[in-house]
Amino acid sequence: MSKSLDELKSDIDEMEKQLAEAKKQYREMRTAGLRDAIEARKAADEAVKEELKSLGYSNTYSYNNPFISWRTF
Repeated sequence: MSKSLDELKSDIDEMEKQLAEAKKQYREMRTAGLRDAIEARKAADEAVKEELKSLGYSNTYSYNNPFISWRTF
């Protein structure tokens, strides 16, 4: 009982969809820590910006401050 060509093509298409979904899930799981770290860095940058602002520095200064220049590489 072999499958017809159309059935095989349909099976292959379904498997390719499953593979694409599995790859997407794998990529998301693999990079979850990086995304969390980027969000944490954004929050820290915002806190530094607000602290500098409360100390009387302009927003432009925060981007030129040598102590936080690691953000711009």
